[in-house]
Amino acid sequence: MRTAAGARATFPAVSRSRARLRVRGEGIFLLPAAVYLLTLALYPFVELVRMSVSQVTSDNIFRDWPFIGINGVQAVATTADFHEAAVNSLMYVALVVGVGLAGGLAAALTLWRGGRVAGFTLALMVFSWALPGLINGVAWRFLLDPRGMVDSILGLFHIAPVYWLVDGHLPLISVALVNAWTVVPFATLVFRAALLDLPPEILAAAEVDGARPRQVLRHVVLPLLRPSILVLGVLALVYAFKSFDFIYVMTFGGPGTASTTLPFLSYRLAFEIYRYSQGASVALITVAIVLLLALLYMRQVRREERA
Repeated sequence: MRTAAGARATFPAVSRSRARLRVRGEGIFLLPAAVYLLTLALYPFVELVRMSVSQVTSDNIFRDWPFIGINGVQAVATTADFHEAAVNSLMYVALVVGVGLAGGLAAALTLWRGGRVAGFTLALMVFSWALPGLINGVAWRFLLDPRGMVDSILGLFHIAPVYWLVDGHLPLISVALVNAWTVVPFATLVFRAALLDLPPEILAAAEVDGARPRQVLRHVVLPLLRPSILVLGVLALVYAFKSFDFIYVMTFGGPGTASTTLPFLSYRLAFEIYRYSQGASVALITVAIVLLLALLYMRQVRREERA
């Protein structure tokens, strides 16, 4: 007969073996995702880095690429086009993040208490959020045309047509606001879920103490929503910074370079004037910025999980 001590010594070994089998089983299920990422993410990224440190043109793209080192990236980063695209990107991201989060918070506060109207409104928001950027961009391009619905409505109030997509900085602002419009539904859903999760006793205590709704929002609700605001802010930053489809469909980076951001500058250098190395260099800088934002997001998520 086995002794009790021997039985106790056997159980940890069995549990460890089962844990190893479970980990191996999970690894098998993760294998397709790993192959997918290695094929469609890691390999193109390695080729992007190799192209950015090489001299690649339309003449030698299918032959050996002469190595030029980091000088190519530095040369692109000092050009006037890059500086203009960087400034446009900052303006674009600031508008998308600011308007998207503010609009989402305002909508979530309005729909906080629920009801049939709130449910119908949320359904419409989910529908607009789920629409592809290409369809949204095409629709808004027609709406903002001088002969479109927006200027037609303004004409009813004897307001002159506004050239939303061709006049000065208006193209960049218009595309950014349209992109922010697609951020609002997602932000609304996240903020409303966070509002419904607020401790009701804290809100009741604030009302008993005589706090006005504005004071409750400022001193109670917003501090409790701070984790959601930070996470949504980082996600919106990443989404806005890598945005390409709305600019491509609505303005194509124009007029001229008025609405050209870093992702679109990379496309223009590589696929319009066939300067593949410069396009890859701009794309590499953009990827580095997005990766930095992603690391900030992961750090914030881990901090919130520990809290």
